[in-house]
Amino acid sequence: MENKAYPYRGFMLDVARHYMPVSEVCRIIEAAALCGMNRMHWHLTDDQGWRVEIKRYPRLTEVGAMRGSSFFGAENEAENNCGYYTQAEIRGVVAFARAHGIEIVPEIEIPGHASAMLAAYPEYGCRREIAEPDGITVSEKPYDYQVVTIAGVFPNLICAGRDECVRFLKDILDEITDLFPGPEIHIGGDEAVKLHWRRCPDCQKRIRDEGLSNERELQRWLVLQIGEYLAQKGRRTIVWNESLEGGLLPEHFIVQHWWGNDSETAAFMAAGGQVISSETEHYYISRPYGDIDVYNIWNAPSVPDYARENPQNLLGIECPMWGERVTNARRAAYLLFPRIPAVALKASRPNAAPSWEEFQDAIRAAQKRIEPLGLNAAPERVWKISPEEAAAEQAKRAALRDVPEMKNTWRICDGLLLQEKLEKLLQDIGMPRPFALRAMDFAWTAVPEYCGEQPQANGDGADELAQHLLTALGNRDHGPWKDLPEDVWIATLKCFTRFVNEHFRATGAYAFDRGFWTTRQINARLFRIGELEYELREDENSRAISLHIPSDTRMTPDLLNRSVAEARAFLARYFPDWADLPMTCHTWLLSPALKSMLPENSNILRFQRAFDISEVNPDTDGAITWVFNLTGRQKAELHPEALSNLPEDTTLQRRMKALLMAGGKPGEARGTLARAFE
Repeated sequence: MENKAYPYRGFMLDVARHYMPVSEVCRIIEAAALCGMNRMHWHLTDDQGWRVEIKRYPRLTEVGAMRGSSFFGAENEAENNCGYYTQAEIRGVVAFARAHGIEIVPEIEIPGHASAMLAAYPEYGCRREIAEPDGITVSEKPYDYQVVTIAGVFPNLICAGRDECVRFLKDILDEITDLFPGPEIHIGGDEAVKLHWRRCPDCQKRIRDEGLSNERELQRWLVLQIGEYLAQKGRRTIVWNESLEGGLLPEHFIVQHWWGNDSETAAFMAAGGQVISSETEHYYISRPYGDIDVYNIWNAPSVPDYARENPQNLLGIECPMWGERVTNARRAAYLLFPRIPAVALKASRPNAAPSWEEFQDAIRAAQKRIEPLGLNAAPERVWKISPEEAAAEQAKRAALRDVPEMKNTWRICDGLLLQEKLEKLLQDIGMPRPFALRAMDFAWTAVPEYCGEQPQANGDGADELAQHLLTALGNRDHGPWKDLPEDVWIATLKCFTRFVNEHFRATGAYAFDRGFWTTRQINARLFRIGELEYELREDENSRAISLHIPSDTRMTPDLLNRSVAEARAFLARYFPDWADLPMTCHTWLLSPALKSMLPENSNILRFQRAFDISEVNPDTDGAITWVFNLTGRQKAELHPEALSNLPEDTTLQRRMKALLMAGGKPGEARGTLARAFE
């Protein structure tokens, strides 16, 4: 690759969190130009503020630019919480920047980080479906939108389901493209937690109507709508790399990669897509020098891992400075310089690989050029910070988590992100939507500031299911599920969906009544692998692998043998002490009584032949639950007079019903898996 300067050499100024006067913005632009930058990404809107005048929608600044007492952990929380740029001021800044060789890339966040937008125009937020015992109702104005006064990620997204909401965004972008004549418009697309979309009847209808699979694809649909609209105006659209989660984007998009989703970004580049590198560990210059000093920037890889196969599609580098803790220009200057010169140098000579000494000399020269502007940069002693100083800085930042206001911030943000994981999990395991809504809403009550109307408990077990899945997610993040394969995790937790569906088949109503059983799955002691479940059981005297046969098991020999082989391989890798232990099964499916009820070639009898039977109990009736699709409660309430009401839809049902009416019981047996299924 030739050692040409990247065409995109940029920095980001976030003024949504704290307004910055025009004069200071221009001073920073001039300094950046002197260092070799050619783009300023101007982050103008977010949950905590809307800073650009839109004449068609004046409340965006009348409401969205005004924020009360805030807490971000900055030195001064009281300054520059309010303010916005008039269109005349915007035009002046754009002209000033162009005169200094810098194009301004405005960012209008879509679809997330929209709290300030929705505080001004709540009618463009989502409606909400609420699952009640007698059906689903719709709340027209379920959420109380406010300009947010803390840092974090929030569920306030513009509704993607209603055409008037999409038109609202296009109206805003009409004025933005008029104000900013440069070639790119940034529309965000990051950190869009989709709690509102999952409950919104309009968003769900859009998903169905457009043939989409989920809310991630809905975000892609909305991003494509906006990108196509901007393309018609001759602009390219920049998005953060989360926007690739729903699928690849066309060539008029540019992806700004900051964190995660490396494979999606690599695939986008392989398809010809262009990418801006903004890796958090090297270029997030709102972080203290203990995290990212000048040496770190110099030492950053010339080409990130995701771009190695297609480095020609790396458009450039941008260093973002987020503004939560940057309340004034003095603090901004300290963080931006000398890191802007360092990033500009990196982007200007991507493959020159100057020595550290040469790099420092070039930075010093750049610093001298900007000294007359009066911007007080960080001193040279922090250009390469010592491990001890870095550790002290990190400890100071960690202590901030214990400040009461910050604890509240983490309670809200961690709670919302956990809720997002829960809702994605409910989708991944295929939970029926009416019951998924119930479980979602019970879990959501941990963050009442954002959850709207509270659900009512009615004994259907949705609250218990929610708590079980939250425990499972905790175990997935930092417990016994942490390092186990994703396919086994999802297959195992589909037991919740199976139990809910079994209850529906038995009663016509969704409910969860197996909390006594699923503690094993959520604590990684029972695993679904292929057709069977494998439980690691131990007591004081013995250990064994207990086989369970789910109600949806396909009992064909090839699938059963494959399941056992995959389970042995799984145990050998993740639980080696269990890998060679016997597999035992205690079930009605091994009962000798079934031989008189089923044809000789039935899958159940073929299943039995793989086991050595060690114990038979002829006086149990556990089979009734499974053969006749009854809940535990229905079985307990099945008095002798009601036996005649049992269904007779299969041969097994007819013959077992006859046995029961004659006073018999189907029984059960215990056996050890001794041979392959045939």
